[in-house]
Amino acid sequence: MFYKVPFYCKKYLFRKMLINEFKIRRIIKARGIFISILSLILAQNKLLAQNNSGKKIIEFGWDYPNVSLLKENISNMEKAPFDGVVFSFDFDIYNAFDTTQRPDFQFQYKDLSEFQWKKFTDNFLFVRGVSISGAHWLDDNSWVKIVKNLKKVSTALAVSKAKGIGFDPEYYYPDSTMNPWVYRASWYNNLSYQEVGNYVRKRGKQFIQALQTNKPDIKILCFWLLGLIEMQSQSQPASETGMALYPFFVEGMLEGQNKLSEIIDGNEFSYGYQNPAGFIEAGNYRRENGSRFVTASLQPKFKNVSLAQAIFFDLIYAKLPEYQKGFDKQTKERWLRDNLLNAFKTTDKYVWFYNERINWWQGKVDSGVANIINDVKNTINTQQNNKSNQIRGNSLLLNFKESKPDSYQGFYYSYTKSTNSL
Repeated sequence: MFYKVPFYCKKYLFRKMLINEFKIRRIIKARGIFISILSLILAQNKLLAQNNSGKKIIEFGWDYPNVSLLKENISNMEKAPFDGVVFSFDFDIYNAFDTTQRPDFQFQYKDLSEFQWKKFTDNFLFVRGVSISGAHWLDDNSWVKIVKNLKKVSTALAVSKAKGIGFDPEYYYPDSTMNPWVYRASWYNNLSYQEVGNYVRKRGKQFIQALQTNKPDIKILCFWLLGLIEMQSQSQPASETGMALYPFFVEGMLEGQNKLSEIIDGNEFSYGYQNPAGFIEAGNYRRENGSRFVTASLQPKFKNVSLAQAIFFDLIYAKLPEYQKGFDKQTKERWLRDNLLNAFKTTDKYVWFYNERINWWQGKVDSGVANIINDVKNTINTQQNNKSNQIRGNSLLLNFKESKPDSYQGFYYSYTKSTNSL
């Protein structure tokens, strides 16, 4: 079975994020000193007054289950503190650009139709944006086969009552010539970047339309949308990056999207957020900066894509030496708790919990983690159901770049819903 290689990278996960949309609103006196309150805090407290009941946390990691594991163990698996999982077919993770004509039985319609989901209401089929033979952007005949397969995937989603696909566009293999997103003129009959892009846009449209065939309300949770090419293009032209052709594919999905389907930016950048600001400014930042890579006519639509937030457990709990920050167990737990809380408050719908070196389904999880997740979910539920006109509390401004935060931890606040004043 294929296991996904780590795609955490310190080089960009810890870069400082600019906060453009939040400006200093007020100065108040707290604990004997004056502090500035960003509208960031107003945004957090405004969220407390909104209905967050639809927000879900999804498990995804190297322990992703296949259909058979789910079918045999779903009751026990639903005891985990999640609202859904990313799963795969038994034969492997599905490759989106695969031209192999697979028989219907490999799509496991019968098994999927027998799923009795209860607690896991929001589940996604794992799909990679690759193929062992390339993406066949210029080949119409290959895409007839690809579309036929994708329609079978659409049927599998429909019969399983899954919400959609977890789409991973990153390329992890050593043979760079099979990377579907790299542009080299010599690979494409010396066509220009834009000319090849026009083909890719067409394929992106075919991709989403095929998936919508039997699942018109499909959700496509892209672990990366355009954040990765945004990062890569800071040091080189977009056409020379490892994700050069991906924006054209995203354009095609936007063009082919119906009124019921949804494209979700998984915002993998949030793996490494170390303070609330990263979460709160992410939506505007991702949409504004990502829109630079799509054609002007589609920018308004791109700016309306949903945003998800991610938690990278292995990073927070230092499961590899390179993640080690010298934090004790209590500090790691606090970081996890705060990131979960901020992720829930700022996501449009989904928080996805990514892990590599634990296994939820075998009970190989650090003690207390499930309790932290459940506690945060209860906190969110309590806040959303708060009927009081006034909310009081202590707002923490912790920065985990420092192993020993300053002694000053935040300030007390009182928020009045009716006047929207802090």
